[in-house]
Amino acid sequence: MNLGTDNELVEHLFRLTREEQQFVQHQLKRHGLNVLQAQALNFIAQHPAAIQKALSQYLGKQEATTTNLLKVLESRQLILRRVAADNERQKKLYLTPEGQELVQVVHAVFIDLETRVSTPLTDEEKQLMLALLKRITAEATFDD
Repeated sequence: MNLGTDNELVEHLFRLTREEQQFVQHQLKRHGLNVLQAQALNFIAQHPAAIQKALSQYLGKQEATTTNLLKVLESRQLILRRVAADNERQKKLYLTPEGQELVQVVHAVFIDLETRVSTPLTDEEKQLMLALLKRITAEATFDD
């Protein structure tokens, strides 16, 4: 077994992913956000009036963690939590105008990342890479 070549694909994917994560974290930090906060804002932008439970499921976090996250975003006046008319125990989530502006910044970070990653490739190579990654995502198994 030669770890230099036996795991070459995984090693390249791992390094690329790590560099992408560092880039995103650095860019978001410049705007006072962490990745979880950016994901939450993006989800709320795509699902206005969603409830906290749906956000927790999307983030894969416990509801207490999501509550703390939302408190921070609310204190920064990026989101609003409004009691649902049909259920006083549920609060619906909305972006404030400031939150909407920040979502646009987050989108710009990811568009910049897409450009940086795809620039070395031709259009045909991009399409092939995308098709192969979709196939890996659909067919790779990670169960024990």
